[in-house]
Amino acid sequence: MVYNSDKMPDLKKYITHWNLTGIGNLQKTKTGIVVEALWSGMPCILKISQDNGDEQTASVLRHYDGYGAVNILAESGEAALLECAQPGVHLSELVSKGRDEQATEIICDVIQKLHSKKLFSGNYKSVADLQSGFSRYLESQSDIIPRELVQKAKDIYQELASSQSAVILLHGDLHHDNVLFDHCRGWLAIDPKGYIGEPCYEVGAMLRNPLNFTQLCQDPNILERRMSIITERLGFDRECVIGWAFSQAVLASIWCIEDRESPEWFLKVAKRLEQMN
Repeated sequence: MVYNSDKMPDLKKYITHWNLTGIGNLQKTKTGIVVEALWSGMPCILKISQDNGDEQTASVLRHYDGYGAVNILAESGEAALLECAQPGVHLSELVSKGRDEQATEIICDVIQKLHSKKLFSGNYKSVADLQSGFSRYLESQSDIIPRELVQKAKDIYQELASSQSAVILLHGDLHHDNVLFDHCRGWLAIDPKGYIGEPCYEVGAMLRNPLNFTQLCQDPNILERRMSIITERLGFDRECVIGWAFSQAVLASIWCIEDRESPEWFLKVAKRLEQMN
């Protein structure tokens, strides 16, 4: 996207505030603006949260303190300057080259680092707070997603959310396109949502990703291999992982409908995960 300071006054304000140069690729997301820039000659990412979007990125990254995630360099208001991973290759690139098992191992490495910080402070949503999406759908007249599937996912999610133990601060959206390679520091997580929940909740996102790999996440052999690596490396209970992943995939389908997007991808993954029980 081409930068237009007249249409993006907040962006102009923070570029001036930090005296940023070399303004590069700009993306508008559902929660704000992300733009590449230089800060005192150092590559960085400027992230500005807007329209009541996700404003937890900075506080979660402070919690991780660079261990398994990019560093936060500076903050001001709803904006933050973030470390820019170089060359910044997405983990999904490995998957596209047929190296899914290696990618799964890498995500497990990142999770182990992020979850090593057990103590946290701050006001974050619980994963239990997210389940209202099921009720919204069931109270609607929509039949895009089979209602019995939604009810099943709601029941599983509610049961898991009510029986959590040893909750920690989760990334909350840890999938292949939110893990980047840095030639000095290795694979690093970006864009955390910041939810409170039990550790095995974390792998739900990666089991339904990466997007645009139509057959991959629906392949029972791939899913089984991922599950084996996750349970072996992280010690998570298989039934718990499948329950979270299935119910999250249905919930993601509901969010797609609410955002006027197609739920087809997540719905197909949800049905495949349902068969693994």
